[in-house]
Amino acid sequence: MLTELYLNTTDPNITLTQLLRENIGMMIVSILYHTIIYTVTFNLASFIFFGKFLSQKINVRLISSFLVIMIFGYVGRHYQVKDIYNAYNKNMEKARAHIDKFFITWIFIG
Repeated sequence: MLTELYLNTTDPNITLTQLLRENIGMMIVSILYHTIIYTVTFNLASFIFFGKFLSQKINVRLISSFLVIMIFGYVGRHYQVKDIYNAYNKNMEKARAHIDKFFITWIFIG
């Protein structure tokens, strides 16, 4: 499911409206999944290093921040993919190689 979402959100030949209309359900699932995983990771790190979980107030801030970042991240990804595609003079093969190297190597490792 997430692989299909990645391929759809890194396709430079679709419009932002089309991207959102066709993938909104998968995007919401992905955003919620990653928000939960990241929040649990932060709480686990806090417990390991400080012996206590983060407060409810901090967790609400974390969750809100993750949601905003990831929602705008999909829009940003769309425009960045379009820029990469245009930079390669609409050569899909070169653009796809660049996009995959960038997003899979650097973004997903981070």
